[in-house]
Amino acid sequence: MTPSKLRWGLLFITVGALLLLNNAGYLDWDYWLELLFWWPVLLIAIGIEKIFQKTKLQFIAYLSPLALIAVMAYIAVDIGPDRWERSFVDRYHWKAESEENIEKIEAVINHGRANLTVNRSSFDLASAKFDRFSRKPDIDFTTRDGVASLMIDRTGGRRSPIIISGRGSYHGWRVSFSDEIPLSLKCNGRSADIDLNLESIPLSDLTVEDDNGDIYLKVGDKMALVSVNVSGEDADLRIKVPEGSGIKFSGDEYAAFLRSLKLIENENFYISEGFNEAETKISFDLDEGLRHLSVTYY
Repeated sequence: MTPSKLRWGLLFITVGALLLLNNAGYLDWDYWLELLFWWPVLLIAIGIEKIFQKTKLQFIAYLSPLALIAVMAYIAVDIGPDRWERSFVDRYHWKAESEENIEKIEAVINHGRANLTVNRSSFDLASAKFDRFSRKPDIDFTTRDGVASLMIDRTGGRRSPIIISGRGSYHGWRVSFSDEIPLSLKCNGRSADIDLNLESIPLSDLTVEDDNGDIYLKVGDKMALVSVNVSGEDADLRIKVPEGSGIKFSGDEYAAFLRSLKLIENENFYISEGFNEAETKISFDLDEGLRHLSVTYY
């Protein structure tokens, strides 16, 4: 019996057994969606088989289809029968419903190379959706003493070691926060497109790290004091602030540009005219390594 016959024979037997498990309710049908994500394993198994076939190490060619079946079985065990708890699709949607006693949200999003969009939610305290072809993140959400703490961490994704990244393919995260509760937000990524539409969110402070990224930031006027810290070597940063708000930039790395905005130099700061009297004051601390910076009013 050749390794090829063994491979196709085991494959047909395994697929038939899995379909029986589907029909019997012991395996959720979302298994096949998850399996599509792992299809390159089939190419690897065939390649190993072809390399060692008709060699002194021919036994490796027979082990290759067994490894393929083992992967399929592992995914089946991981998915299980209940899609609402363990399915491929469900792990990409998450939300926390609003609670009356929550007075502040503290959120940290470690999104790596996944593109990130942040906007408002009118119904939930926080919610998130993740593109199918990005690593599934770990989500840790707790509430204590009126503070909701949210951690979304790409580095801990345990179930999908395969990452499809790069600017040529879309791989995005969408996170929404309440438009009524003050938000403290930290976003950590690299070479990612970040779209932070925070116009309708009561933002208290924001920290963004995104080397070689493209960052769009729209700040609103729902808080009297807003602190923004952005760092990103060779990153593009586009800022939009509400008309009539007071803005302040620290440092002199972008002195020529800040003067072109008619900001007033005050020691190590550049501030807009009437900054102290403005109802909304937005302070920016920017990394000196930015490739491009723009500031406009809306």
